[in-house]
Amino acid sequence: MQLRARLLALALSAATTLGGCASSRPAGADVDAVADDDGATSDGTAAVDGADPDPDGATPDGAGGPDGASADATAVDGATDAPTDAPTDANGCSTQPCSLFPQCGCTPPLTCDIDFTDLMGTACRAVNVPGTEASTCSTFSECATGFVCAGGRCHKYCAVDGDCPQPRALCAIQITDQMAQPIPGALTCSANCNPTNSAAGGCPAGQKCGFFTTTRAGNPLDILDCATPGAGAIGAACTSDATCSSNTLCSTYNAQQRCRKVCTRPAGNECATVAGTTCVGFNPALSIGGTEYGVCAP
Repeated sequence: MQLRARLLALALSAATTLGGCASSRPAGADVDAVADDDGATSDGTAAVDGADPDPDGATPDGAGGPDGASADATAVDGATDAPTDAPTDANGCSTQPCSLFPQCGCTPPLTCDIDFTDLMGTACRAVNVPGTEASTCSTFSECATGFVCAGGRCHKYCAVDGDCPQPRALCAIQITDQMAQPIPGALTCSANCNPTNSAAGGCPAGQKCGFFTTTRAGNPLDILDCATPGAGAIGAACTSDATCSSNTLCSTYNAQQRCRKVCTRPAGNECATVAGTTCVGFNPALSIGGTEYGVCAP
């Protein structure tokens, strides 16, 4: 079985408009698959969109275009949270007037964040709502210290994987400006959610824990992130993962493109509730945080 990767891209645009694109690995517009001994081959290209990302299409068919194509997105409304010209102690900070990670240069309760007036630097801002990984947001001030509002939810700044919630979050999502250029220092964590049980946490309430592909050090990297679930239940025909419900993945197996229950290999205990199925893996294996994932298929 072969799956096209859903790309994850989180981009900010000036004038306080914020967007996030995400495409999930098995999601996507064209999910082509060729059955093979192992289960399936999955293929994915990561791309960071600098334009209107859509958390769910997470170029859901684009910050989700599973096709490997470019992710489409809808800009998330950002209100005007102008940077605060409060005193900063810039001495010792890696960037001036303040640094994103580790936080440096702003006097609490202010926090350092991207200067969204031009996306060309940093600035101190207020924290009106202390949102974290499981919080939705529409403006910068709706995220806590050390977090940025991108793609409709708060993402944690980081430098290495160990700075992120474990065991599944990775320091791998680069925030870009509207020209798709990386914003210096704006590296954030993917979600520490469970794709077999989205309700277990790690995403805002009601969102789906999905598979995405990004790039790190020039190489494709599988990660988990949050997106709006579709209506497709187990066994429903799908065109992208954006059309499938929580805990399922749009995949093609034996020429059948369906929403299939996500399972963990090799045991595949999750498939006990789907009669006549076993946990089929991908080739190459789809592994995140030391766990290999597959889908329940006949």
